[in-house]
Order: sequence, then structure tokens, then C-alpha cells
Amino acid sequence: MKRPLHLTQKTLLRFALQGTVLGVLAGSLVILFTVDANTLEHFQQFRWSVNLLLFPLIFLAWLCNGCRILVLSRSLGYPLRYTQTLAVSLSSEFGIAATPAGMGGAIIRLSLLRRAGVSLAHGTTMLATDIALDTLFFTLLFPFALLSLLRNRKLIALFHTNRAEAWIPVGLWLVLGILLLLFLIRTKAARRRIKFFFHASLFKRYRVPARIRYTRRRLMAGLRQMREGFHILFRLRPESILANFGLAAIQWTCRYSILPIVLYAFSIPNDPILFFLLQGILFTFSLFFVLPGGGGGVEVMTALILPLIIPHSLVGIVILIWRFFTYHLYLLGGGITFFTTCARLNTLFPQPVSPEEEEEMLFGNTR
Repeated sequence: MKRPLHLTQKTLLRFALQGTVLGVLAGSLVILFTVDANTLEHFQQFRWSVNLLLFPLIFLAWLCNGCRILVLSRSLGYPLRYTQTLAVSLSSEFGIAATPAGMGGAIIRLSLLRRAGVSLAHGTTMLATDIALDTLFFTLLFPFALLSLLRNRKLIALFHTNRAEAWIPVGLWLVLGILLLLFLIRTKAARRRIKFFFHASLFKRYRVPARIRYTRRRLMAGLRQMREGFHILFRLRPESILANFGLAAIQWTCRYSILPIVLYAFSIPNDPILFFLLQGILFTFSLFFVLPGGGGGVEVMTALILPLIIPHSLVGIVILIWRFFTYHLYLLGGGITFFTTCARLNTLFPQPVSPEEEEEMLFGNTR
């Protein structure tokens, strides 16, 4: 029987290197298939002065994330220092970026908070509250993003090219197909055939049933955490929740402004709200690719969507710059913070723990 994987510093470093290599390979392939004679001309027109804004935006997003943990911990009665909460937030960002499906982020965060004296229950409460507030922010953003999508000129041109009447039969057949599929799935015979289908050798080889079960568990766990977070919102102090929501809005605005600003540096007009939602969707889907950093899936999906909005010759260069600031820089900055925190653990988090709890901490010796 295969031994369970222990999340150690060595394992995290290996995952981070895998995520970097996969991301660079995917980005290189995208550039290879999108570069043409116009790419160099566009790149020469790039405004580097605008690009200098990107580093401060990412740093501000990191600072806001540390403040969010500080506000929640203080509201629960834990007098953590800002250096501690910043180390927790950046280390957990490294865990999200480095590990498959971002599984290491929550482990690192809860472990460091436990080391700082925060109980596991309160640490989970803080995590669930953050998830709930993030979800609330993007939920409030969705109607504006949908309006921006409906006003997109290229999408409107696509509908004008294909008359609206031509889309009606497609929509009807799609609805009927979904209804028929739902009806068949509910029958016993269909369930037996589906079960036999998923146990075929090809699906076993690629572990399709296990991946589906894993995705379902992640969805259910996420919904449960959000429900608990919304329940907790009514028990914490309103001013703490309001401050945390404001910090969340600044954090995500800074992080998701990178792509619109990169496009603006190439003199491409765009709607930032639409790109906020697009990046949120891509980031969420990357968590379901059970590979570090999404295994290059984010680059590929973005390369399929961006040509509908920007010139094809710019797609690869834009993705390369965007992923550097929103993924590789998080690996670098978060990784430096994580390993520095490990080296100075007793100095940053001097909270005494029992020997049994020490063995359960993430940052023990590699087994």
C-alpha cells in the first residue's frame, strides 16, 4: 500500500518547482502558437512606465491579506502581531500556488495560526469567514461583469454574424438535452450503465472515478465552509467584518487589476470588471486541476478566451506577463517568506506547545 504524502518543506519545494516548470512550458507553447510578425511591433509599443505599477499592486495585495488575518484574530481575542499575520498570509499563498489544487494553503495557515496560539476551531472560523467574504465580493461583482459581457463589441458582432434566430433552435435542443439527461440519470438502468462505464479499464487507468469523487468532496467542503463563514459573520463584531470586507475588496482589486493594466500598457481598451470576473473563474478552475499551479491549465484556458477580446498576436505575451505577477511572483515572495518562517519559527511564533502537538505541526523534520 502506498504511504500517505506528508507535506514537508522538501515536498513543498518539489511541488513549487513542478508548478513553475509546467507553467513555463504551457506559457511557452502559447507564445509559440500565437507569436507572429505583429507581436514584436506591439511589444515595442509597450509602455514600461505603466508596468512599474504592477509590483506595488501585488505588494499592496499581500499587505491587505496580512491585515485581514490580523483583524479577524484580534476580533477573536488573539493579540497577534502584524509580522506574524503577514508571515501566515504569505506562507499560505505559497501553499496555494505550490501544491496540487491549492491544498497546502489551508494546512500551512492553520498550522501557523495554531503555533501562534489560535485554536484550530477559531483558525477554521477565520478561514471560513475569509472564504465567505471573498465569495460575497465576487457575487456583488457578477451583475456588473455580466453587463460588461453583454456590451462587449466582439460578442455582439458574433451574434450579428450569426442571426439571433439561428441560436433559438440551439438553445432549445440544449435545454431538451439537459432535461433528457437528468431524466435518464434518475433511472436504475442508467445508473448501472454509468457505474459500469466509469469502471472501464480506460477510466481506471486515468483514475477518473477518484478525480470525480475528489472534485465532489472539494465542492461540498467549500460550500460547507462558506455556510459556516456566513453563520460566523453574524457573531463577530460588525466593524471587524466591514473592515475585513474592505480589505478583501482592495486585495482582489489589486491582484486582478494586473491583466487590465497589462492590456492598457499595450494600448488595448478593456473593461476591468469583466476581466476581474474572468480571472476569478480561471483561478477557481485551476484548483480543480490536481497539479501544482493548475499544471498549465490556466495558461491554456486563457489562451482560448483572450483571442475573443484582444489581437491574437498579443495573447502569448500578455499571458506571460500576467502569470508572472499573479502566479510566479506569489511562488517567489511566498516561498521566501515560508522558508524564512520555517527557519525562524521559534522567534516569530514563540507560543509553547506540547510535544504531541509539536509532532502534528507542519514544520517538523522530513519523514
